[in-house]
Amino acid sequence: MAELHPFFVHFPIAILVVAALFDLYGVIKNIQQHTWTAYALQLMAGVSAIFAAITGHRAESLIVRQEALLQGVTETFNRHISLGNAMVWIIVIAAVGRTFAVLEKKEWALRGWRFPLLSLGLAVLILITGLLGGQLSHEILSYFKAN
Repeated sequence: MAELHPFFVHFPIAILVVAALFDLYGVIKNIQQHTWTAYALQLMAGVSAIFAAITGHRAESLIVRQEALLQGVTETFNRHISLGNAMVWIIVIAAVGRTFAVLEKKEWALRGWRFPLLSLGLAVLILITGLLGGQLSHEILSYFKAN
């Protein structure tokens, strides 16, 4: 299952960036349908982030078993895992919070800058997490080439 991690992580990364674009465009142009689209995309990202986390934990266990490899990638490994775990929780909490606001028919849930700014923050954080994952992959590949 660990080998599926690269497959699963790309979906929440891409979908959160697209959701942020829809949210921002929706609020700037006052097009509520774009905000609804961003909301639906964030819900999908929340579900897919859970699968990314599950497969990521499996990949983590493979690296931890190889002490020499772990020592070579410790800093990037720890940053990627910490930020990745935090992102799963943040994405899910944001999706649940937004759902609650929408179900409660809060005017600010689908208008205003609250959720577009949150979407933008999520997109930036998920891109940083993905860049750390890419850096970790390169460091692991370099380790195997050298050994």
